[in-house]
Amino acid sequence: MSNIVVQTWDEKKFASCRDEWTRLLENSRSDQLFMSWEWQFTWWQMFAKKNQMQLRLYAAVDANNTLVGIAPLYLSTSYTKKIIPTRRLQFIGNCWRDRATMPTELLDFMVAKEQSQQVIRAIFAHLRASNEWDELILTNLRKDSETYEIARTEQTLPGCYLRHAEEYDSYFLDTTGDFEQYLAGLGKSTRLRLFNRRKILEASGRVNFRSLTDNDEAFDLLNQLHAMRWGKPVFLCERLRFNVELAALLVDRGALRFSVLCVDSSPISIQYNYNINNHVYNIQAGFDPSFHKKLALGYLHFGYEIEQAFNDETLAYDFLAGQGKNTPYKQRLTDTALAIVDLQIVRKLPLKLLLRTYDGLRKGGYLQTQGFTQAAPIFLVNSLFSLPYIINKARNIKCKTPDAASNM
Repeated sequence: MSNIVVQTWDEKKFASCRDEWTRLLENSRSDQLFMSWEWQFTWWQMFAKKNQMQLRLYAAVDANNTLVGIAPLYLSTSYTKKIIPTRRLQFIGNCWRDRATMPTELLDFMVAKEQSQQVIRAIFAHLRASNEWDELILTNLRKDSETYEIARTEQTLPGCYLRHAEEYDSYFLDTTGDFEQYLAGLGKSTRLRLFNRRKILEASGRVNFRSLTDNDEAFDLLNQLHAMRWGKPVFLCERLRFNVELAALLVDRGALRFSVLCVDSSPISIQYNYNINNHVYNIQAGFDPSFHKKLALGYLHFGYEIEQAFNDETLAYDFLAGQGKNTPYKQRLTDTALAIVDLQIVRKLPLKLLLRTYDGLRKGGYLQTQGFTQAAPIFLVNSLFSLPYIINKARNIKCKTPDAASNM
């Protein structure tokens, strides 16, 4: 019998547990930035109230009352197909397929290394005993994690339908080797953009770097240069406040770094990074695309940062998930990636029927069959939900028609 007890912490405890949380994080395999108290609590402060999220912060303790696990979750209500109320339990850090927040990667249950599997099973047992959720969404979960393996291979939540809602890669570069060897292994075009065209940049003026210490100035510059590339600022409103608050918390640990590439005195590119335990995370970047038609400033700035990472004590440079505007630049800069999954564990019967039908159609190849677009089978699945509408209309009850297609 397990000696692990799972408790429920409230918001007051969440606010005061920084030291306990950090000690556990350091003794876990969880990501040291995204699973940090600073990231998680700041995210909760910025986005919870506005989005009507209910905290479900579960803490696992052993027989000695030592903290050995944390499951940072919250409960909210969404409407599948706009008519099925669904009580969704998910990780703090994302609002899956719903309102825009600050996206968070590499999430998991945070558990002590020496008791990891036992604690994960205890958390799942606690979730199994709860009747307040209809689906559990484990977003941005590493496929090599113990949480994923236990959820996939063991009957931790019997009667539920488990599916891979989305899969993608998170890219990083091992920087413990030699920079010259790294360059030699790149494609010719990538090497040209990343390194060889520095001479064109250097012919344009005096190249220098600034590390901004004024966070307000730094985020203003990031938004300005990002808008030049993408047509809009990257951080506004709650997203901006989140990053400002997070930066203020992590600057005390020496983790925050704004790298500003300048020619003469003019900033032309900026990177917003964190360095946690010699692991660099590239959160965002921006540059002036009109500076020189032959230069890809984003690549060049990465080249300088990557070279520095190889030459100092940095162990890894993390590009994270996502794609570039025009090219898949991350795949060109590294061939190393973590496989990530959004794991959807469904308990509610109507939703299980809907998703099993959709997945069956997709697996059977109907989404690719000649004469069927992807929207066509989804339209067929929608017919499962047309009966309530018909009945309501017959009773003269106002009811919106379900959409013909949606993102499953």
